[in-house]
Amino acid sequence: QGRRIQTRPELKILAIINGKSGKSYHRLYGPLRDLQIRDFADVHVHFVMDKDGNYNRIPDIKGYDLLVSSEWLHEIQKPVLEQIERYGIPFIVDIDDHWRPNRYNPAYYEWEARGVPKKVEECLYKANAVIVENERVGSIVNVFNRNWHIVQNALDFTAMQWNFAKVPDKKFRLGFVGGRSHRYDLLMIADALKAFGESGGVEIRLCGYQKNDPEWMAVANGLYQGEQPDWLKFLSALEPWDYGAFYSELDCAIAPLISNNFNAMKSDIKVKEAGAYCLPLIASDFGPYRNHESAGVYTAKNNREWLALLNRAKAGELDGRPNADYLQDAGCLQYVNLARIEIYSAVLQSVTR
Repeated sequence: QGRRIQTRPELKILAIINGKSGKSYHRLYGPLRDLQIRDFADVHVHFVMDKDGNYNRIPDIKGYDLLVSSEWLHEIQKPVLEQIERYGIPFIVDIDDHWRPNRYNPAYYEWEARGVPKKVEECLYKANAVIVENERVGSIVNVFNRNWHIVQNALDFTAMQWNFAKVPDKKFRLGFVGGRSHRYDLLMIADALKAFGESGGVEIRLCGYQKNDPEWMAVANGLYQGEQPDWLKFLSALEPWDYGAFYSELDCAIAPLISNNFNAMKSDIKVKEAGAYCLPLIASDFGPYRNHESAGVYTAKNNREWLALLNRAKAGELDGRPNADYLQDAGCLQYVNLARIEIYSAVLQSVTR
Protein backbone atom coordinates (compact mmCIF):
# COMPACT_ATOMS: atom_id res chain seq x y z
CA GLN A 1 0.00 0.00 0.00
CA GLY A 2 1.17 3.50 -0.73
CA ARG A 3 3.82 2.34 -3.23
CA ARG A 4 4.22 4.45 -6.35
CA ILE A 5 4.15 2.30 -9.46
CA GLN A 6 6.69 3.43 -12.03
CA THR A 7 5.03 2.39 -15.28
CA ARG A 8 3.81 3.90 -18.53
CA PRO A 9 0.06 4.16 -19.09
CA GLU A 10 0.56 3.13 -22.73
CA LEU A 11 2.43 -0.06 -21.78
CA LYS A 12 1.46 -2.62 -24.43
CA ILE A 13 1.94 -6.29 -23.51
CA LEU A 14 1.63 -9.39 -25.69
CA ALA A 15 1.04 -12.59 -23.74
CA ILE A 16 1.52 -15.93 -25.50
CA ILE A 17 -0.29 -18.76 -23.72
CA ASN A 18 -1.75 -22.15 -24.59
CA GLY A 19 -5.13 -21.65 -22.92
CA LYS A 20 -7.01 -20.24 -19.95
CA SER A 21 -6.62 -23.22 -17.64
CA GLY A 22 -4.08 -24.47 -15.12
CA LYS A 23 -0.76 -22.68 -14.99
CA SER A 24 -1.62 -20.23 -17.75
CA TYR A 25 -4.67 -19.03 -15.82
CA HIS A 26 -2.96 -18.45 -12.46
CA ARG A 27 0.35 -17.16 -13.81
CA LEU A 28 -0.75 -15.00 -16.75
CA TYR A 29 -4.35 -14.91 -17.92
CA GLY A 30 -5.89 -13.95 -14.57
CA PRO A 31 -3.12 -11.53 -13.48
CA LEU A 32 -2.91 -9.78 -16.88
CA ARG A 33 -6.68 -9.43 -17.06
CA ASP A 34 -6.53 -7.72 -13.65
CA LEU A 35 -3.78 -5.35 -14.85
CA GLN A 36 -5.87 -4.44 -17.87
CA ILE A 37 -9.02 -3.83 -15.85
CA ARG A 38 -7.15 -1.49 -13.52
CA ASP A 39 -5.53 0.40 -16.45
CA PHE A 40 -1.96 -0.61 -15.66
CA ALA A 41 -1.41 -1.94 -19.16
CA ASP A 42 -2.91 -2.57 -22.58
CA VAL A 43 -2.84 -6.37 -22.73
CA HIS A 44 -3.19 -8.48 -25.86
CA VAL A 45 -3.39 -12.25 -25.41
CA HIS A 46 -2.33 -14.59 -28.20
CA PHE A 47 -3.57 -18.16 -27.79
CA VAL A 48 -1.28 -20.71 -29.41
CA MET A 49 -4.28 -22.85 -30.36
CA ASP A 50 -7.80 -21.85 -31.29
CA LYS A 51 -10.92 -23.43 -29.78
CA ASP A 52 -10.79 -26.28 -32.32
CA GLY A 53 -7.18 -27.20 -31.55
CA ASN A 54 -5.70 -25.58 -34.66
CA TYR A 55 -2.50 -23.55 -34.43
CA ASN A 56 -3.05 -19.83 -34.74
CA ARG A 57 -0.83 -17.74 -36.99
CA ILE A 58 2.47 -16.54 -35.56
CA PRO A 59 1.88 -13.10 -34.02
CA ASP A 60 3.77 -10.02 -35.18
CA ILE A 61 5.37 -8.78 -31.97
CA LYS A 62 6.71 -5.56 -33.47
CA GLY A 63 5.05 -2.59 -31.79
CA TYR A 64 4.70 -4.24 -28.37
CA ASP A 65 6.63 -3.00 -25.34
CA LEU A 66 6.86 -6.40 -23.68
CA LEU A 67 6.34 -10.10 -24.41
CA VAL A 68 5.42 -12.50 -21.62
CA SER A 69 4.79 -16.25 -21.62
CA SER A 70 4.09 -19.05 -19.20
CA GLU A 71 7.13 -21.37 -19.21
CA TRP A 72 7.71 -21.58 -22.98
CA LEU A 73 6.42 -20.43 -26.35
CA HIS A 74 5.00 -23.75 -27.52
CA GLU A 75 5.19 -24.75 -31.19
CA ILE A 76 5.79 -21.16 -32.32
CA GLN A 77 8.85 -20.74 -30.10
CA LYS A 78 11.55 -20.57 -32.80
CA PRO A 79 10.00 -17.82 -34.96
CA VAL A 80 8.92 -15.80 -31.93
CA LEU A 81 12.40 -15.91 -30.39
CA GLU A 82 13.78 -14.78 -33.75
CA GLN A 83 11.40 -11.79 -33.68
CA ILE A 84 12.41 -10.96 -30.11
CA GLU A 85 16.04 -10.76 -31.19
CA ARG A 86 15.27 -8.87 -34.39
CA TYR A 87 13.14 -6.16 -32.76
CA GLY A 88 14.76 -6.10 -29.32
CA ILE A 89 11.46 -6.70 -27.50
CA PRO A 90 11.95 -7.45 -23.75
CA PHE A 91 10.84 -10.98 -22.85
CA ILE A 92 9.68 -12.25 -19.44
CA VAL A 93 8.91 -15.87 -18.52
CA ASP A 94 6.40 -16.53 -15.71
CA ILE A 95 6.70 -19.99 -14.15
CA ASP A 96 5.24 -21.55 -11.01
CA ASP A 97 6.71 -25.05 -10.71
CA HIS A 98 9.18 -27.54 -12.17
CA TRP A 99 9.24 -27.93 -15.95
CA ARG A 100 10.49 -31.53 -15.78
CA PRO A 101 7.59 -33.76 -14.62
CA ASN A 102 8.49 -37.08 -13.04
CA ARG A 103 7.46 -40.39 -14.56
CA TYR A 104 4.28 -40.53 -12.45
CA ASN A 105 2.91 -37.43 -14.14
CA PRO A 106 0.68 -38.11 -17.19
CA ALA A 107 2.44 -35.27 -19.05
CA TYR A 108 5.89 -36.84 -18.68
CA TYR A 109 6.12 -38.89 -21.90
CA GLU A 110 4.37 -36.27 -24.04
CA TRP A 111 6.64 -33.50 -22.78
CA GLU A 112 9.76 -35.59 -23.31
CA ALA A 113 8.68 -36.55 -26.85
CA ARG A 114 8.05 -32.89 -27.74
CA GLY A 115 11.27 -31.71 -26.12
CA VAL A 116 9.38 -29.35 -23.83
CA PRO A 117 11.89 -29.27 -20.94
CA LYS A 118 14.72 -28.11 -23.22
CA LYS A 119 12.44 -25.50 -24.81
CA VAL A 120 11.53 -24.15 -21.37
CA GLU A 121 15.22 -23.91 -20.50
CA GLU A 122 15.91 -22.05 -23.76
CA CYS A 123 13.23 -19.50 -22.84
CA LEU A 124 14.58 -19.15 -19.30
CA TYR A 125 18.06 -18.51 -20.68
CA LYS A 126 16.95 -15.92 -23.26
CA ALA A 127 14.46 -14.06 -21.04
CA ASN A 128 15.28 -10.62 -19.68
CA ALA A 129 13.73 -11.74 -16.40
CA VAL A 130 11.88 -14.71 -14.90
CA ILE A 131 9.00 -14.47 -12.45
CA VAL A 132 8.71 -17.52 -10.18
CA GLU A 133 6.24 -18.77 -7.60
CA ASN A 134 8.67 -19.32 -4.73
CA GLU A 135 12.31 -19.51 -3.75
CA ARG A 136 12.41 -23.26 -4.42
CA VAL A 137 11.57 -22.67 -8.09
CA GLY A 138 13.97 -19.74 -8.15
CA SER A 139 16.82 -21.97 -7.04
CA ILE A 140 16.52 -24.16 -10.17
CA VAL A 141 15.77 -21.24 -12.49
CA ASN A 142 18.99 -19.63 -11.26
CA VAL A 143 21.03 -22.12 -13.29
CA PHE A 144 19.66 -20.54 -16.49
CA ASN A 145 18.83 -16.98 -15.46
CA ARG A 146 19.94 -15.09 -12.37
CA ASN A 147 17.42 -12.29 -12.82
CA TRP A 148 14.45 -14.00 -11.18
CA HIS A 149 11.80 -12.54 -8.90
CA ILE A 150 9.14 -14.07 -6.66
CA VAL A 151 5.45 -13.33 -7.28
CA GLN A 152 3.15 -15.88 -5.67
CA ASN A 153 -0.05 -17.34 -7.08
CA ALA A 154 -3.01 -15.41 -5.75
CA LEU A 155 -6.81 -15.22 -5.89
CA ASP A 156 -9.04 -12.47 -7.20
CA PHE A 157 -11.20 -11.65 -4.18
CA THR A 158 -13.67 -9.82 -6.41
CA ALA A 159 -14.52 -12.97 -8.40
CA MET A 160 -17.85 -14.61 -7.63
CA GLN A 161 -16.28 -18.05 -7.21
CA TRP A 162 -14.62 -16.91 -3.95
CA ASN A 163 -17.75 -15.21 -2.60
CA PHE A 164 -20.49 -17.84 -2.53
CA ALA A 165 -22.45 -18.37 0.66
CA LYS A 166 -21.26 -21.50 2.44
CA VAL A 167 -23.71 -24.37 2.04
CA PRO A 168 -24.39 -26.44 5.21
CA ASP A 169 -25.02 -30.18 5.20
CA LYS A 170 -25.80 -32.88 7.72
CA LYS A 171 -22.82 -34.91 6.54
CA PHE A 172 -19.20 -33.90 7.06
CA ARG A 173 -17.84 -33.08 3.60
CA LEU A 174 -14.18 -33.67 2.87
CA GLY A 175 -12.90 -32.47 -0.48
CA PHE A 176 -10.02 -32.57 -2.90
CA VAL A 177 -9.98 -30.00 -5.72
CA GLY A 178 -7.47 -30.75 -8.47
CA GLY A 179 -6.75 -32.32 -11.82
CA ARG A 180 -5.82 -35.64 -13.37
CA SER A 181 -2.12 -35.31 -12.56
CA HIS A 182 -2.82 -36.05 -8.88
CA ARG A 183 -3.55 -39.76 -9.37
CA TYR A 184 -0.64 -41.02 -7.26
CA ASP A 185 -1.06 -38.30 -4.66
CA LEU A 186 -4.61 -39.49 -3.98
CA LEU A 187 -3.76 -43.19 -4.15
CA MET A 188 -1.04 -42.61 -1.54
CA ILE A 189 -3.76 -41.91 1.05
CA ALA A 190 -6.35 -44.36 -0.29
CA ASP A 191 -6.36 -46.48 2.89
CA ALA A 192 -7.03 -43.45 5.07
CA LEU A 193 -9.78 -42.19 2.76
CA LYS A 194 -11.51 -45.57 2.65
CA ALA A 195 -11.40 -45.99 6.42
CA PHE A 196 -12.70 -42.46 6.92
CA GLY A 197 -15.47 -42.87 4.36
CA GLU A 198 -16.60 -46.14 5.88
CA SER A 199 -16.77 -44.60 9.37
CA GLY A 200 -20.15 -43.09 8.51
CA GLY A 201 -21.62 -39.61 8.45
CA VAL A 202 -19.12 -38.32 5.89
CA GLU A 203 -18.92 -37.61 2.19
CA ILE A 204 -15.64 -37.49 0.30
CA ARG A 205 -15.78 -35.28 -2.76
CA LEU A 206 -13.10 -35.53 -5.45
CA CYS A 207 -13.55 -32.42 -7.57
CA GLY A 208 -12.02 -32.07 -11.02
CA TYR A 209 -13.16 -35.45 -12.37
CA GLN A 210 -13.03 -36.18 -16.10
CA LYS A 211 -15.20 -39.04 -17.34
CA ASN A 212 -13.36 -41.98 -18.94
CA ASP A 213 -9.98 -40.43 -18.16
CA PRO A 214 -7.51 -43.24 -17.32
CA GLU A 215 -5.93 -41.28 -14.46
CA TRP A 216 -9.27 -40.71 -12.74
CA MET A 217 -10.34 -44.29 -13.45
CA ALA A 218 -7.22 -45.49 -11.63
CA VAL A 219 -8.14 -43.31 -8.64
CA ALA A 220 -11.62 -44.85 -8.56
CA ASN A 221 -10.19 -48.39 -8.78
CA GLY A 222 -7.90 -47.63 -5.86
CA LEU A 223 -10.78 -46.50 -3.65
CA TYR A 224 -13.38 -49.18 -4.33
CA GLN A 225 -14.13 -52.36 -6.23
CA GLY A 226 -17.57 -53.06 -7.68
CA GLU A 227 -20.32 -50.59 -6.82
CA GLN A 228 -19.28 -47.05 -5.95
CA PRO A 229 -19.86 -46.43 -2.21
CA ASP A 230 -22.33 -43.75 -1.10
CA TRP A 231 -19.62 -41.85 0.78
CA LEU A 232 -17.61 -41.19 -2.39
CA LYS A 233 -18.56 -38.55 -4.95
CA PHE A 234 -16.75 -37.57 -8.14
CA LEU A 235 -17.59 -34.03 -9.26
CA SER A 236 -16.81 -33.00 -12.82
CA ALA A 237 -14.15 -30.40 -13.50
CA LEU A 238 -15.12 -26.74 -13.74
CA GLU A 239 -13.44 -23.88 -15.56
CA PRO A 240 -10.67 -22.08 -13.63
CA TRP A 241 -12.95 -19.09 -13.06
CA ASP A 242 -15.65 -21.33 -11.52
CA TYR A 243 -13.91 -24.06 -9.50
CA GLY A 244 -13.87 -22.04 -6.27
CA ALA A 245 -17.55 -22.94 -5.90
CA PHE A 246 -16.47 -26.47 -4.87
CA TYR A 247 -14.97 -25.10 -1.65
CA SER A 248 -18.23 -23.41 -0.60
CA GLU A 249 -19.74 -26.88 -0.12
CA LEU A 250 -16.89 -28.41 1.90
CA ASP A 251 -16.06 -28.62 5.59
CA CYS A 252 -12.40 -29.50 5.14
CA ALA A 253 -9.99 -29.65 2.18
CA ILE A 254 -7.08 -32.01 1.53
CA ALA A 255 -3.84 -31.68 -0.46
CA PRO A 256 -1.85 -34.92 -0.62
CA LEU A 257 1.52 -34.82 -2.39
CA ILE A 258 3.98 -37.62 -3.09
CA SER A 259 7.56 -36.69 -2.22
CA ASN A 260 9.55 -35.98 -5.39
CA ASN A 261 11.50 -33.13 -6.97
CA PHE A 262 8.59 -32.07 -9.16
CA ASN A 263 6.09 -31.77 -6.29
CA ALA A 264 8.66 -30.04 -4.11
CA MET A 265 8.31 -26.96 -6.32
CA LYS A 266 4.52 -26.71 -6.02
CA SER A 267 2.82 -23.53 -4.89
CA ASP A 268 0.65 -23.28 -1.78
CA ILE A 269 -2.40 -22.11 -3.76
CA LYS A 270 -4.56 -24.77 -2.09
CA VAL A 271 -3.98 -23.10 1.29
CA LYS A 272 -5.30 -19.86 -0.16
CA GLU A 273 -8.25 -21.57 -1.82
CA ALA A 274 -9.22 -23.22 1.47
CA GLY A 275 -8.76 -19.88 3.21
CA ALA A 276 -11.31 -18.22 0.91
CA TYR A 277 -13.97 -20.31 2.68
CA CYS A 278 -12.27 -20.46 6.07
CA LEU A 279 -11.56 -24.19 5.73
CA PRO A 280 -8.80 -26.17 7.43
CA LEU A 281 -6.42 -27.94 5.05
CA ILE A 282 -4.95 -31.38 5.70
CA ALA A 283 -1.84 -31.88 3.58
CA SER A 284 1.25 -34.00 3.16
CA ASP A 285 4.20 -33.07 5.35
CA PHE A 286 6.20 -32.09 2.31
CA GLY A 287 7.05 -29.28 -0.11
CA PRO A 288 4.80 -26.22 0.11
CA TYR A 289 2.97 -27.48 3.21
CA ARG A 290 5.83 -28.49 5.51
CA ASN A 291 6.23 -25.92 8.29
CA HIS A 292 3.68 -23.67 6.61
CA GLU A 293 3.22 -20.31 8.30
CA SER A 294 -0.55 -20.74 8.51
CA ALA A 295 -1.72 -22.64 11.59
CA GLY A 296 -4.70 -23.81 9.54
CA VAL A 297 -2.51 -26.28 7.63
CA TYR A 298 -2.31 -29.69 9.31
CA THR A 299 0.26 -32.12 7.92
CA ALA A 300 0.53 -35.92 7.95
CA LYS A 301 3.36 -38.30 7.06
CA ASN A 302 1.46 -41.58 6.58
CA ASN A 303 -2.04 -43.06 6.35
CA ARG A 304 -2.28 -43.46 10.12
CA GLU A 305 -1.61 -39.76 10.66
CA TRP A 306 -3.93 -38.83 7.80
CA LEU A 307 -6.81 -40.81 9.32
CA ALA A 308 -6.20 -39.28 12.74
CA LEU A 309 -6.40 -35.76 11.28
CA LEU A 310 -9.48 -36.61 9.22
CA ASN A 311 -11.23 -37.80 12.37
CA ARG A 312 -10.18 -34.64 14.22
CA ALA A 313 -11.57 -32.54 11.39
CA LYS A 314 -14.88 -34.40 11.59
CA ALA A 315 -14.97 -33.74 15.33
CA GLY A 316 -14.53 -30.00 14.70
CA GLU A 317 -11.05 -29.84 16.19
CA LEU A 318 -9.28 -28.27 13.18
CA ASP A 319 -9.43 -24.52 12.69
CA GLY A 320 -9.58 -22.97 9.23
CA ARG A 321 -9.52 -19.33 10.32
CA PRO A 322 -5.70 -19.02 10.10
CA ASN A 323 -5.93 -19.94 6.42
CA ALA A 324 -8.37 -17.06 5.87
CA ASP A 325 -5.93 -14.70 7.63
CA TYR A 326 -3.04 -16.00 5.50
CA LEU A 327 -5.07 -15.46 2.33
CA GLN A 328 -5.71 -11.84 3.28
CA ASP A 329 -2.00 -11.28 3.92
CA ALA A 330 -0.42 -13.15 1.00
CA GLY A 331 -3.09 -14.17 -1.49
CA CYS A 332 -4.80 -11.06 -2.89
CA LEU A 333 -4.26 -10.86 -6.64
CA GLN A 334 -4.68 -7.09 -6.78
CA TYR A 335 -1.89 -6.58 -4.24
CA VAL A 336 0.43 -9.28 -5.60
CA ASN A 337 0.07 -7.77 -9.06
CA LEU A 338 1.74 -4.57 -7.86
CA ALA A 339 4.97 -6.57 -7.62
CA ARG A 340 4.41 -8.01 -11.10
CA ILE A 341 3.96 -4.60 -12.74
CA GLU A 342 7.02 -3.26 -10.94
CA ILE A 343 9.11 -6.10 -12.40
CA TYR A 344 7.74 -5.34 -15.86
CA SER A 345 8.64 -1.68 -15.43
CA ALA A 346 12.15 -2.45 -14.16
CA VAL A 347 12.85 -4.67 -17.17
CA LEU A 348 11.63 -1.98 -19.57
CA GLN A 349 13.79 0.64 -17.87
CA SER A 350 16.85 -1.62 -18.02
CA VAL A 351 16.63 -2.14 -21.79
CA THR A 352 15.92 1.53 -22.65
CA ARG A 353 18.84 3.03 -20.73
